[in-house]
Amino acid sequence: MLESKWGLRFFAFILALLLFLSVNNVFGESFSTDSIAQDGSKTIKNVPVEIINNNKNLYVTGAPDTVDIELNGPQSKVLQAQKTENYKVTLDVTDAGMGEQTVAFQVRGLDKDIHYRVYPKEATLSIEKKETRKVAVEPNVSRYSVDANYQISETTVSPHTVKVIGGKEQLDRIAYVKANFNEETPISQKTTTKAKIAVFDKNMNKLDVQVEPSSVDLTADVEPYHKKVKVNLTTKGSAASGYTVSETKLDQEHVEIYGNREDLEDIDEITGEVDVNDVASVVTREVKLDLPDKVSYAKPDNLTATISVK
Repeated sequence: MLESKWGLRFFAFILALLLFLSVNNVFGESFSTDSIAQDGSKTIKNVPVEIINNNKNLYVTGAPDTVDIELNGPQSKVLQAQKTENYKVTLDVTDAGMGEQTVAFQVRGLDKDIHYRVYPKEATLSIEKKETRKVAVEPNVSRYSVDANYQISETTVSPHTVKVIGGKEQLDRIAYVKANFNEETPISQKTTTKAKIAVFDKNMNKLDVQVEPSSVDLTADVEPYHKKVKVNLTTKGSAASGYTVSETKLDQEHVEIYGNREDLEDIDEITGEVDVNDVASVVTREVKLDLPDKVSYAKPDNLTATISVK
């Protein structure tokens, strides 16, 4: 067939078609160069680490949560391992003693033809006698978890205490045990949710300990957002003929203003005005509060001022 002109054209067409499909990766990995290669390599990131510790009286800290592994071997077996994930990365401390230990990572469950590298290749662990302490839990609700028109009025957790398990060094550093509110929808009414517990030292570094139970019921109640501001007292009018105002004194110098948290953020004081017209002795008069537009209302809303003359 190749001796004919049409045979040569057909052969050239087939070669051109195969070249086009290869360059444009039409068939994906199934026909890619990597897939048909004898050996291949894949790096798998963020593989969980499992600690093998048969001594229930010891507690191990210092292990990373995840590592990266590089697999090398026959391409089909490497791809199969990546797909099925029938392997695990371990740190075996079965024969380790107490104190600081450097232990190499192992990958178990791989085909015998697959070689691996772990990054990092080892971990420096601290192995201590296990202790358990009972500690109180503090509810933690960020202001940004609350609708801007409200603020937290009360928070409670149930149960109030949990068990913290770890080595003595870690337990001695405990300063805060917090149940953190993590709902995405801002709170605008009384809400109860499951809150995971985190344990911190005095510098707010998270401690490598176990907590039982790991979460508690956190209840947060809200009230309209408000803040305390100073009242700047001004006067209107003039004292009676022959007298001058010597002093004006508010019955209270601060009030609570209500509104949206963002609207009230830059308001630190408001103005109150008292009428001193025709005052000829010590008198008490009502103060009119001048509330900014973004303030919904103030409490108390009726102040008085004592006016003295001379």
